[in-house]
Amino acid sequence: MQLDMIKAIYDIAVALLLGLAAVGSGVGDGMVMSKYVEGVARQPEARGSIFGSALLGVALVEAFPVIALAFGIIILFTKGAF
Repeated sequence: MQLDMIKAIYDIAVALLLGLAAVGSGVGDGMVMSKYVEGVARQPEARGSIFGSALLGVALVEAFPVIALAFGIIILFTKGAF
C-alpha cells in the first residue's frame, strides 16, 4: 500500500515537472520572439543581428524542457519504479 502511494507521488512529481517546464518554455519563447519583433519594428536595419540574438535566446529557452525531461526520466526510472 505504502509503496503504491510513493510511486504515485513520484509519478505526479514527474508530470508536474514536465508540464511546468513545457508551460515555462512556451512563455519564454513567446517573450523572446515578441521582443525580437519589437526590436525589428524599432530598427529594421538591424534585423540580422537581432535575429541571431533571438535564435540564441530561443535555443537557451528550449534547453530547459530537455533538461527537465532528462530529470523526469531519471526520477521515473530510479526512485519511481518499485
